[in-house]
Amino acid sequence: MVDTINKSIIRGGYAEYFKLKDSVFITKKAVAISLIEKDSVYIHGDKLMVTGKVEDRIVRAFNRVKFFKSDLQGKCDSLITFEKTGLTKLLVNPVMWTQGNQITGDTIHLISNPNTEQLDSLKILNNAFMVQKDSAGYSQLKGKNMYGRFEKNALKSLDVVGNSEVVFYVRNDLQELVGITRMKSSKNIFIIMENNEIETIDFIEKADGKTYPPSKLPENEKLLKGFIWRENERPLNKDGIFIYDDLDAKKIEIKVKTGTTAKEVTKN
Repeated sequence: MVDTINKSIIRGGYAEYFKLKDSVFITKKAVAISLIEKDSVYIHGDKLMVTGKVEDRIVRAFNRVKFFKSDLQGKCDSLITFEKTGLTKLLVNPVMWTQGNQITGDTIHLISNPNTEQLDSLKILNNAFMVQKDSAGYSQLKGKNMYGRFEKNALKSLDVVGNSEVVFYVRNDLQELVGITRMKSSKNIFIIMENNEIETIDFIEKADGKTYPPSKLPENEKLLKGFIWRENERPLNKDGIFIYDDLDAKKIEIKVKTGTTAKEVTKN
């Protein structure tokens, strides 16, 4: 199915098209491809559903959802995009990668400007967690919620709200590791990003913790509670959205063991 107005293509092995309802249902290696600022975003799920008229189209993806764009990748169980407002919701165990950051939470909202097609803002709701890999370890941010702002599709600031914690690897202008900061606050932490790295960290209220010399940070202080590194789930190219990781395979195995037939597994 080709949508010339919204610059998108939807394809798969099986489709049902409902002309009067302006909707299409696609399965069997289903993928939706949209052109955004001379770049393409690929969205895959076991099932894709596109509904609504051209000016108010909604794209839904269900089960084992992955998406790929050159500067943004992600995975979740379900995804819904409102093309009119630019809102995309990542639902159920979502993870997103951008600018070297791994972002997780119970729900992630990405908001784009429908006119400029550029990313505008980000919401990570409940159990918000961001990880940036450092050659010496992992810089981490954690809080109840996070709210981010983009400039020219690059994440520029992040407001960590409620029960905020941070582990940050501090480097000088020569990129030499000079310390590791471990802090926590019941209030907010405000982060400024520059060149895909954390530039400054501001605590709204006095925080507890300190900066350790690189060799003095206790081993049990290096990782915040809830830390999971999910890099092996990341799609590295447009074909990677069709690669299912061990966790996906395990879910299918559980269904089979509990008596679900192979046909039902494919349907689900």
